[in-house]
Amino acid sequence: MQSHTNQSIKEFNTFHIDAKAKKLVIFDSEKEAQDYFKTKSIDSHFLVIGGGSNLLFLSDFDGSLFKIENKGFQVIDDIGQNVWVKVAAGEKWDDLVAWTVEQGYGGIENLSLIPGTVGAAPVQNIGAYGVEFKDVFNGLEAIDIKSGDKRSFYLQEMNFDYRFSAFKAELKNRFLITSVIIKLNKFPKLDLTYGPLKTVAEDLSGKSFPDISDIRNAVIHIRESKLPNTDEIGNAGSFFKNPVIDDSKYQELLSIFPNLVSYPLENGQYKLAAAWMIEKAGLKGFQMGSAATHKNHALILVNNGGATGREIQALAEYIQQNIKDLFGVSLEAEVLMV
Repeated sequence: MQSHTNQSIKEFNTFHIDAKAKKLVIFDSEKEAQDYFKTKSIDSHFLVIGGGSNLLFLSDFDGSLFKIENKGFQVIDDIGQNVWVKVAAGEKWDDLVAWTVEQGYGGIENLSLIPGTVGAAPVQNIGAYGVEFKDVFNGLEAIDIKSGDKRSFYLQEMNFDYRFSAFKAELKNRFLITSVIIKLNKFPKLDLTYGPLKTVAEDLSGKSFPDISDIRNAVIHIRESKLPNTDEIGNAGSFFKNPVIDDSKYQELLSIFPNLVSYPLENGQYKLAAAWMIEKAGLKGFQMGSAATHKNHALILVNNGGATGREIQALAEYIQQNIKDLFGVSLEAEVLMV
């Protein structure tokens, strides 16, 4: 276990905001975390962090940050066409995806190259290219921060929704996730609902029937061609959620914007492409001080060097107001502002 006071957290957030935390505690194992929470007095102001890929620090953090860096993959059950894999929360998400593809286990190849840790995946219900984490979730283990007691959570308790789970609502700031169990398929069924994915996979592989390895390579190719590397330029991926509107609002917007980019949902609602809306508003590549929208992807806010969290927040609010004025639609931040 590592414990630091007045610690710079620039390397612990992918926006590279140069802020400090009153205290940073890093656990190497589940037992370390349990022992700590059972015996230590916890600050009333604290936050559990993963890879810091969904955080924007607006100022120094006057409290404790808790982070777990345990490691390990374990097949805990193998029945018929399915396998259940238990994964340590401290593993990098993309390392898990790479491992499952190497084993021939399908289910999360569409989620390749998403930054962050395995423990953060169920909190955010990460998703990309037609697949969400909830599609493979089986259960998780977590430690109660107040008592140090260990508890398991299952699908029916998670309240998964678009970029949402119970850990962003009633379970928020109550638990440290230590491991996650996912259910994968030994005879994968590819999800190619995202239009360009099949074409890119076929072009890169030269195959008419790509496999999960080809899908992973295609997703990586698409993401690398569109998204900035967090090691090179500070960002947290997509900053805003794609807004969901009802049919009445959809028809209204369609009459004004015939090229409106949208996706029909099962409940008669429509999901709008926030990136298209921001670009339509003329804000792709727009800069305010050292904060900007990325030149290749309008949904990504970037730190061009030395930006403060407040500067990026100001840019986000400017974008939200412009989208509200132009479309009459509210953009909700996907990134947690602390």
